[in-house]
Amino acid sequence: MKKLFTIFLILLAIGCSNEDESGDAQVTCSEEFIYGLSVEVRNATTASLITSGIEVTAQDGEYTETLELATDVYVGAGERSGVYTLTISGDGFVTQETDAITVVLTADNCHVVTQEVSVALVPN
Repeated sequence: MKKLFTIFLILLAIGCSNEDESGDAQVTCSEEFIYGLSVEVRNATTASLITSGIEVTAQDGEYTETLELATDVYVGAGERSGVYTLTISGDGFVTQETDAITVVLTADNCHVVTQEVSVALVPN
């Protein structure tokens, strides 16, 4: 009887594994929406935040997106990995382009890892 019970427990453990038919572990992702880019824009002279009159554009190959202002930062590339170049422009400031910024997926492939960027725009 002990042998039968032990075999039952082993079969139960195998049947309840956290793997799908391919042998890959199953992952349950949250419903949270994560932005890949968070960009803080400051005046290079005064160091004050600039939250109006600014356009922040992200480009990854053929994909282009204008970031949205969320409180004090511009956000975009929601749940989208890629290698982005940012162009930041606004009246009264010199347009600035960033180096490549890489947005990657989390280890479980559920979300992206937010890249926080700070840009200082020089007044004209």
